[in-house]
Amino acid sequence: MRKIQLECLIFRKVNNSFEFLLLKRIPKKGGFWQPVCGGLEKEDNSKLEATYREVFEETGISKKDIIKVIENVYYFVIDSHYITGEPIEPIEEFVFAFQVPNDIKISIENNVYVEHEDYKWVSFEDAIKLLKWEGNKEALKALNELL
Repeated sequence: MRKIQLECLIFRKVNNSFEFLLLKRIPKKGGFWQPVCGGLEKEDNSKLEATYREVFEETGISKKDIIKVIENVYYFVIDSHYITGEPIEPIEEFVFAFQVPNDIKISIENNVYVEHEDYKWVSFEDAIKLLKWEGNKEALKALNELL
């Protein structure tokens, strides 16, 4: 089981406010809204490189399309299974943020691990309402304060 999880908050500036990208997991994987998330794999050279890989796998956004990277946005520990709620060995979650251009194209269809069925850009307030997990909400609040 993985010990390190990476959360990638993707945002864009539209007019004078920010929008955040959320992905909806398929019903088999919980059916909830979340940011891009994934694990640190053996072949990753760093957490940051792993986030670029995860962002590309889940959204089609490549490293060259990212305008700004914010590292160390937030950190928390997951100690229960995301579907069953059963206790698990703790997983550290490190949160990064990525600003992308307004007109970026999102593609969830090319992910070889079929994880998501939909995506949308939402305001901070709507994202807080849609996110299921408190850790994701706190990470988004931390990013919002940095912006």
